[in-house]
Amino acid sequence: MNTDSFIQLTSQALILCLTVSLPVVLVSAAVGLLVSFVLAITSLQEQSISQGAKLIAVVVTLLLAAPWGAATVLNFATQVMQLALQ
Repeated sequence: MNTDSFIQLTSQALILCLTVSLPVVLVSAAVGLLVSFVLAITSLQEQSISQGAKLIAVVVTLLLAAPWGAATVLNFATQVMQLALQ
């Protein structure tokens, strides 16, 4: 494995990390903004409501996106192993 292929695999791994984590980050940010907006409108100062809502949303998102993320990571790992054995 030469330097160019190593750099290419590293950049693909970083993009894979971003791609796999993106659904959870987007859902957490969207739910956090929505709940914070509702709490600001109702003048509530309770932070546990926001944290609980984000926790539930992130867990649901992880359960839904886990098969896709695992398949993507497994596919990448298979490609890396095939390149390493050549």
